[in-house]
Amino acid sequence: MPQSQDDLENIPRYQRGFEWFTHIVQTEMKERPWRRLGILSFYDKPYADTDSIYLSPKQVILAMAKEVKKKETGLLIVVDALEKGEMGLSTKQGFDQFMEIFDTVFPDSVKYYFGNKASDRKWLHEYDPLKIPLSWLVKRPDIFADILSDASPIGEDIGPGDAAFENIEGMIEVLLEKLGPPSLTEEVMGKIKSTEASDYAGEAVGLMTVFVSPTTAVSRGVKYLGKFMSLVKDRRKAEVKKVYEEWESRVEKGYSKENLLKFFELDDKYDAGLDEALADYKTVLLVVETRNSLYDLFLPLVLQHLVEEIGYLPPEDRPKREPGTEEESTSAETEEWDTDALTYSDIEEVDSEQLSDLDDAQLPKVDIEFEIKSDIDITDADFEGKPETILFLDAATHLSKFDRSFKFALGLPDKYPNLSVSASFYTDKEKIIDSLEEGVLEYMKDRALVFDLHPDIFDDVTARMPITRKAWLMAQLQEMEQLRSEGDLAVLEYYPSEDPKWSLRKVAKPESKVVREIRSWFRRG
Repeated sequence: MPQSQDDLENIPRYQRGFEWFTHIVQTEMKERPWRRLGILSFYDKPYADTDSIYLSPKQVILAMAKEVKKKETGLLIVVDALEKGEMGLSTKQGFDQFMEIFDTVFPDSVKYYFGNKASDRKWLHEYDPLKIPLSWLVKRPDIFADILSDASPIGEDIGPGDAAFENIEGMIEVLLEKLGPPSLTEEVMGKIKSTEASDYAGEAVGLMTVFVSPTTAVSRGVKYLGKFMSLVKDRRKAEVKKVYEEWESRVEKGYSKENLLKFFELDDKYDAGLDEALADYKTVLLVVETRNSLYDLFLPLVLQHLVEEIGYLPPEDRPKREPGTEEESTSAETEEWDTDALTYSDIEEVDSEQLSDLDDAQLPKVDIEFEIKSDIDITDADFEGKPETILFLDAATHLSKFDRSFKFALGLPDKYPNLSVSASFYTDKEKIIDSLEEGVLEYMKDRALVFDLHPDIFDDVTARMPITRKAWLMAQLQEMEQLRSEGDLAVLEYYPSEDPKWSLRKVAKPESKVVREIRSWFRRG
């Protein structure tokens, strides 16, 4: 029996927002292939929170995932469970509404949880935990070294030798040494004394803010590393000692064997079944509960392990080994740290006097106004049994604190021809770091959905655009803001193969018959 108009209106704002956005995806933005898709905003909050609709990045991800999911395509959706907003996954109401839509759209799915299950958000903990095989990480000290370097509270560049370990006890030793309070050696003191407070600009470095509890941080005046450095410079030993004691205690408790075993598996035969699920073309959901915790640095590790499992690496890009004896082969396995994951070329040191100063006029500008042509035909490629897979990465901005891992994650489509990646970003940062800006610009080239944007990034995007076209684009943005001020919502879509490349899409109430059709699509899905 057809639903009445009253029935259609009597639905939650969350579902209404999803259905309205799905309508424009399925009508105005359909059949636009991409290898990279950027979903962009300014604030780290819902795109719309009005009396009519509630629309967050996760609902947009579900709508876009539904549109691109094909019968023989793997789909992996990684969602941040700690998003801001009254209906985020961190609330029971928000979680239930998200899962109701997810289960409706993707009934044949597999769900995993990544976190330590220590919070009171029990609704997040019902799914099987996804763990990282410790034996995998033992063989990849270069990856662990990069993660530790990005997380280092003092910005230490840690080499593979210093990150190597053989068992869980060895891993604990490395974590305590590299992420515990630094020894105030003459070298470290020299760095501190030569660093101006403006260099920190109130920004926490690495994971400093999670080593010291917020309450103590505020009361002691050391919420940010810059202020902590001031304590050290002023030789306020009593306060530094208290901070060190708490810091050391939190690291020892946080990285205890009991807690690490919630993220790492000791059994060499461990298989979570995620790659098999994707090979069967099922949708996989990974719920992540690590934001702003001691375990933030494990998210890049689990992502790198996943892509090694599901990503197809062309033969010409695989590490090459010289033929040799069995003994030489065994030695290479234990000593060579090159992997299919992160690899970086060394940069020769150059005397700073040899470098000329560059002003802004000399710096290269990014031209978004060109058509991207892919050299890879992923529909015809032979991936040696690995499925074409689409990864949706929620809240990618939070990964940007891990510079090298962030670049690796966003560069997956270049490294693995069977992977396409969509990433959602927010850009409301006091200082836009280079890796975040580069990532956003890269994910605006193939296709982008812009709900709002940081002005500096907008200037880069339009740097080489004719002034007349830029004025037209500014008018579209002004119309977006006008609609928002009236309680409505619009999104600016960029797609280089269309003319015009930029299109303003209003998220409006569809007709009742359209809503019924959308719901029937989901039932058929």
